[in-house]
Amino acid sequence: MRFFTVLLSRGNHGIPDDIRRRFEALPRSRGYSFTWHSIGQGALLIGGEAWGEPTMATHGELVAIGRVRLDNREELEQWAEASGAGLGDLELVLRTVAMHGAKFIPRILGDFAFVVWDPKARTGVVACDAFAVRRLYYRADKDFTAFASRAELLALTGEYNVEYFARLLGMSGLGEQLTVYAGVSRVPEASIGTLANGKLEFRRYWSAWDFEPELRRPAPEEEVAGLCRQLFATSVQRRLGAPGETWAQLSGGMDSSSVVSTAAWLAERGEIPGLAGTVTFVDREGSSADERAYSDTVLQRWGVRNLPIVDPPVWYDEQYAPPLTDQPRLDLHAYPRDRRLCAAIVAQGGRVLLTGWGGDEMFTGNMLFLADWIARGQLIRAASEMLRRAVMGRVSFWEVAYRSGICPLMPQTVRRRLVLDGNGTHPWLAEETMQRHGIATGSLMASDYAGSLGRKYQHANAMSIQGVPNMLSFGLVEDSLDVRHPFLYRPLVEFALRLPPEMCARPHARKWVLREAMRGILPEAVRDRIGKATAGDVLAWSLTTQRQHLATLVQDPILAELGVIDAGKFRAAFDAPPLPAHRANEMHAALSSTLSVEAWLQLRAGRWPRRVTTVARM
Repeated sequence: MRFFTVLLSRGNHGIPDDIRRRFEALPRSRGYSFTWHSIGQGALLIGGEAWGEPTMATHGELVAIGRVRLDNREELEQWAEASGAGLGDLELVLRTVAMHGAKFIPRILGDFAFVVWDPKARTGVVACDAFAVRRLYYRADKDFTAFASRAELLALTGEYNVEYFARLLGMSGLGEQLTVYAGVSRVPEASIGTLANGKLEFRRYWSAWDFEPELRRPAPEEEVAGLCRQLFATSVQRRLGAPGETWAQLSGGMDSSSVVSTAAWLAERGEIPGLAGTVTFVDREGSSADERAYSDTVLQRWGVRNLPIVDPPVWYDEQYAPPLTDQPRLDLHAYPRDRRLCAAIVAQGGRVLLTGWGGDEMFTGNMLFLADWIARGQLIRAASEMLRRAVMGRVSFWEVAYRSGICPLMPQTVRRRLVLDGNGTHPWLAEETMQRHGIATGSLMASDYAGSLGRKYQHANAMSIQGVPNMLSFGLVEDSLDVRHPFLYRPLVEFALRLPPEMCARPHARKWVLREAMRGILPEAVRDRIGKATAGDVLAWSLTTQRQHLATLVQDPILAELGVIDAGKFRAAFDAPPLPAHRANEMHAALSSTLSVEAWLQLRAGRWPRRVTTVARM
C-alpha cells in the first residue's frame, strides 16, 4: 500500500513542524516509513510500498500529487504535445493541466484522483474520475488545506460523523462528500475543484442523468451487440497491467466470467498477453453457494489458471487478524477470504486485479419503462407487455401491473406508504437520529420510483449507476492490489445508459445485450444461465458458527453510544429465534452489516476481537 498526505498553506508561510507532527502521527503509530517533501509553501508526506504508479510529478514550478491510470493516453499525449516522450500517466495529466488548465479534464478517461498545485500563485486544480475508483479526501483548516489518499490520514480529532453511520446502515446513500470522520470530506466523483485563496469549490463534469435511453432501437440488434463487445474488449485490454501482473476474480456469474473470457479471447487472438490467473471464492463447498459448476466451464474453455479459496473462515481467523480499513465495510465477515486472495496473488507476482463490478448496474435495466409507456398514453402496449411477462414469469398480471405500472405513477407520499418490499431500514436504528438527518424509513424501491413522469426508467438506471461509488469499497484488497473494473469504462457506461429498455430487461434474459455481445466468447452454460446464488445462506451460516464470538459486539455497542442504534432492540434481534425463510435473508443481511460496522468501531477502539491480541495493519 502507498499513501500520501499533502498540506497546502493558505499564506506565505510554510507548514509548521507541529502541524507536520500531527499529520504523521497515524503512519508513525502503525510503524510505517514515510518521507516529507517540500512543495513551495506546502509539504507532502509519502509512505508505504513503492510499487505502482508514482504519486508525485513536477513540471516547472507545478506539482501534481495523486494516482492516475489512463484509458486514453494517446489523447493526453496530443493535448500535452508529448507524443513519444515516455511520460507516466500522472506526468501527462500535469503537462495537460499546465498547458490548458482544467479544459481537458472532463475528457480524461480512466481512474484518477489528483491535485495540481502552483506554489507561486498558491492555486490548485483538483479532480476525481467519474466513479471515484481512485479516491481523494480533504479537510480545510484556518491556515491550510490538506488532501490525502486515505480519509483517516486527515482525522485529527478522532471524532466520527454520526450522519455517515446513519446513512450507511439506513441505506440512504452516502452522498458525494460524506466520510466517517468528522471534518473530513471526499472529493466528489466526476468533479473538478479549484483551490484559490484558501477556498475549494467543485463543479460536476459528468452525470449519468445526462444520458437518456433511446425510445426506439437505435440500430439492428446485432450491430448494438457488436458495439457492446467492441467497447467491453477495449476496456478489458486497457485495464491490464504488465505481463504476468494481472489476475481476475471469477465467480461463475456472467459479469466476472465475461471479464475472464474476454481477456482470454483477446489473448487467443494475439492482441494481449493474457491473464496470469484467476481466483474463485467457494463459500460452503457443495452448497448452493458453490458455483464452480459454472466457473469451471470458463476455465475448461480457455485454460486459464485458477486458485480456488475454499471455505475460508468467517469473522474470526487464526491466520489473519481483522484489518483496520480506512472506512467501515458492510462485509467484514469476509475479511479472511480477502486476506487469502491478496496473499495468493502477491505471492505469484500479481499486482492488478480485475473485477466484474458494475455489470448489474449497467445492463440489467428495470421494469419501469412500463410506467413510462402508460405516462405517454401507450396503454394497450403497456398492458400487452405486462400480460406477456406475467405469463412467462408465471406470476399475477396484477402484481406486475401494480409494481411496474401503477405504483410508480402514484404521488410520492402515497408510494412511500404502499411500497413495502422488505428493503427498508434496519428495525434497531434510532428513529430520532434517522429523522434528524432526513433519512426516510421506507423502501429502497420508493427512491427508484422517484423519477419524473415518462422518465422513470431513466431515473432508476441513473440512480443505479450513480450509486456505484458507494459500492466500490474494496478497502482491504485495494491496500495490496490495484483493483480495476472493466465495466466502468466511461464510453461503455454511456453506451449502456442510452440503450432502449428492450435491450436490457427481457424476460428470462436479463442483461440481454451483454449476453449477445458475449456470444461465441462466453461458454453457453454461463451465457444462458438464469439467476445466481445469493449470499443469504452464507450469512446465516456465518452468524451461527461465530455466534459466541460476535456476542461481544452487542453487549455494549459503540453505535448505541453514538446514538445510531437502539442497543436493546439490536440485542433482541441478535438473540431472537430463527425467522421464517421468506424473512430470514433480509434479517441476516441487516444483522451482518450492523455487526460489521460495530466491529470496525470496536477494532479501532481496541475492544474487539477479544481472542486476538494483534490487529493487521492498514
